[in-house]
Amino acid sequence: MARLVSGESVSSSIGHLQQVFSGITDRLRIPPTEQVAARLRGWDNYQRASLGRGETPALVAGAIKSSFTLSETKFEPRGEPGLELPDVTEVPAFAHLDGVVRLAAQLAIPAEFDEQRVVVTLFLYRVIARAGQVYEGFLHRDIASPQEPVGSVIFYPTVRTQNIGGAEFGAHFSGLPTDELRRRDHDITFAPQEYEGAALVLGYPHNLAHGVRLGQNPHAALTDATRTRADDVRELLDPHETTFVKDMAVLTFTQTTAIEVEIP
Repeated sequence: MARLVSGESVSSSIGHLQQVFSGITDRLRIPPTEQVAARLRGWDNYQRASLGRGETPALVAGAIKSSFTLSETKFEPRGEPGLELPDVTEVPAFAHLDGVVRLAAQLAIPAEFDEQRVVVTLFLYRVIARAGQVYEGFLHRDIASPQEPVGSVIFYPTVRTQNIGGAEFGAHFSGLPTDELRRRDHDITFAPQEYEGAALVLGYPHNLAHGVRLGQNPHAALTDATRTRADDVRELLDPHETTFVKDMAVLTFTQTTAIEVEIP
């Protein structure tokens, strides 16, 4: 139900996604500071920024695995304005997302569900924790109701493992409400050194509760504890060598729209 996958196809996808993140951060150097700072998510202690998200119409799962292409099916904007994904003319590396989506579907969706129609949602995130900061972590389900079918694949193009202690990814196999699971140990965990450069698969249709444990950047803080929005944006786009950085490309496969539409 939850596993790490590596290998040539994953490594190729990771390389393309590194180019995608580089292209997006280059574009974000142009808008005003306040506009970029608005991408930082309050539900992750303003340490996670949304670099873009979009979703497709419902598609046949088997067809996604074999023939998904952005030239025929676009990732349409969803949720708040300003977070739409760029197209290939703005970030040329997006031309390689066809193969990334196909691979994710192959990893997440067992063959017995190939005839089902699913919505594909792509989330691009960057997590930062500056020197001396605690990374608070989180626990959630991609769809709040445990009964809703979901499969997810998380690619990690960048994880600065030398700048974090803790921050293990964990998943629960129980169907108990998320609030109850917060008091329990994860059923399976992966350290940052394990998921760096890998794909983490949460298999369809199990909708596992999952998240990241508390982490700590072990380096001494470079300045006082005062944090400004300009500091946040500077670290988001051009992180200091001692800043913890984790880039994530999350692909979810659901029968309904996925998480984070109205969350501030």
